[in-house]
Amino acid sequence: MSAYIDTPLVSATVLMACTLITHAPLAHTSENDLFNMSLKQLMTIPVDVASNTMKPVREQPGTVTIITEQQIARSGARFLIDLIKQVPGFWVGTDTIGTMSVSFRGVWGMEAKILLIIDGIEQNELAFGSLVLGNRYPVSTIKQVEIIRGPGSVKFGSQAALAVIRVTSKGGDYQGQQVSVGADINKNGIFKNTYSLLSAGSIGVDSKIHYSSSISFAKGDYSDQTWRALDGYSIDLNNKSDSEPLTINTSIKSESSELRIIYDRFKQEDQLLFGDAGLFASPNQRYTQTNTLSFESINIRSEHNWRIDSNWSAQSKVTFVKQKPWNGDSQYNQILKRDAQRWRIDLLTQHHISKEHNIEIGAMYYSENEYVSESYLFDPDTRFDGKNAISQSDRALYLQYEANTHWANVTLGGRYENHDAAGSHFLPRVAITKSYNEIYGKLVYNQAFKIPQFDTLASAKNAGNPITKTELSTTSEIEVGYQINDQTNLSVNIFHLNIQNYIGFSPITASNETLGDFSAFGNELELNWITPDISLRASYSLFLIDKTNISAITVDNQTDAILGIPNHMLKLNTEYHLTKENSLNLNGAVISSRFACVEDNNLICGTPKKLNEEYDFNVFYRHSHANLHYNLGVANILDSSVKYVQPYRGSQSPIPGLSRRLLLDVQYDF
Repeated sequence: MSAYIDTPLVSATVLMACTLITHAPLAHTSENDLFNMSLKQLMTIPVDVASNTMKPVREQPGTVTIITEQQIARSGARFLIDLIKQVPGFWVGTDTIGTMSVSFRGVWGMEAKILLIIDGIEQNELAFGSLVLGNRYPVSTIKQVEIIRGPGSVKFGSQAALAVIRVTSKGGDYQGQQVSVGADINKNGIFKNTYSLLSAGSIGVDSKIHYSSSISFAKGDYSDQTWRALDGYSIDLNNKSDSEPLTINTSIKSESSELRIIYDRFKQEDQLLFGDAGLFASPNQRYTQTNTLSFESINIRSEHNWRIDSNWSAQSKVTFVKQKPWNGDSQYNQILKRDAQRWRIDLLTQHHISKEHNIEIGAMYYSENEYVSESYLFDPDTRFDGKNAISQSDRALYLQYEANTHWANVTLGGRYENHDAAGSHFLPRVAITKSYNEIYGKLVYNQAFKIPQFDTLASAKNAGNPITKTELSTTSEIEVGYQINDQTNLSVNIFHLNIQNYIGFSPITASNETLGDFSAFGNELELNWITPDISLRASYSLFLIDKTNISAITVDNQTDAILGIPNHMLKLNTEYHLTKENSLNLNGAVISSRFACVEDNNLICGTPKKLNEEYDFNVFYRHSHANLHYNLGVANILDSSVKYVQPYRGSQSPIPGLSRRLLLDVQYDF
């Protein structure tokens, strides 16, 4: 463990966690009370991820997916990425140095396009704005996931151009202690373990102060197969692709205030580098040892809420984030060290003008900086305009008005943002929703722009192609839902996405730059059928290219193909309740054939190859009785050849996923 964890702040966090766990009360919530919800109950879970006030999904001014604690427990998922890839429109891919993230509606979302928020704190790293997932964020500590499938920039800022993923950790209303252990077993034995410990409750007998503290840790390979580079060189990734996420999450909350501290560290073994197994950085030499890639952060959030009167409320939030993103320690003395930090202030007020009208006004300011002390990829002393450090600031003002009229609910929003590097922009948002008995409909229009982070701008400028135009995206959506009966709901979303001045990786300059324009359209069809004995959630996703001039992500003579991203996806999640305490669960996906870079001695891409369709299914038996809950099942039951594909011409050949394996999860509530 690096010296970063030895800081007084982290030591205090660990001490607090241990103290709280030691003095926790013995109480728990019955799983059976929570995990037998009807379709009506699921459809009316209130959230405010897109709206000003708490509303069910069908009334949200946007396309919203909720993954409940029930669904998480029965999914057999190990990490957050396993949950996201079950959501319509999302799929998993790989970026550089063995990292993994998700695409959405045909667009790679890794770098500053999809925003992840955990317990009110943004998690995208500050160097590139990347959303690094993979074997990270174990689900054993997650209570609920809310996803805006579409831009969330008006409310959440300009790294939410494609989607927003908001995670709520366990502990908020929990009373007691919980221990979770998981293990993956393949033909070579146990190769992956996950552990988590949660304690939460009230301080004092009659106190209104609530605490929660959790620690989660995991260890295991992201692949147990052999990887083959573009030039034919191969490496067995079994026991050479270990990922180790560690998260300590502690909060103390009163009726009006909350203090939360999150320490997060993600270490991953790498032997691929940029898909060249070391040749790019060390000419004529191959990596013979595993290298280390790491992301590390301390996050502190202080929040206070005021109830001015029955119609007025206000909130202030101060967030401090200190990171070590994309740090590496590699063979041949290849070391990369970065430090970044951000101070952020958010002010928010809500006014209920009347029963039918409300308005939310927010203001935000942050100041951030990055410092590069050592790098084998570039000269750190000249990285940022001849310096090794850089700082910038951003300020924003947004407003969202909601009117609930007899003919429709109308949401009008706008965000003005002024960023030192990206300039000033105004982003509008319009949503019209209407529910009539069993039918509801939505019309949504959103604009968003991307704020490129420090290293995105620096890599482009240093390569001679500075980013001077703002990436602006516009999304239009129509959603219609129909409650067929008490057990069945059907919905369809039709979207059109247009991105101007798309920023991405150029294989010619091996750096970021403005690549061109891109537009796509498609649909997402969802079916929910829930009875007392059987539950079925199924979805079909489609995207097609409208027009584009970006050769770095497309395939010649294939009008609808984006490298690495399937045009068609069918996803299924079923539960059969054998008894009140026992259930059988099947989930998985069928994805259409897609194209990938598989062979090129020049280590760029060559002629992309069409891969086979993929069938990735998992089956689990779940038992819940009193305080004990466990899953026993098989992942990738068909032993399919699952591949993580790079969705652009970036020198990375597909990384094979995990083979068939036995999974065991045990959770005990004290």
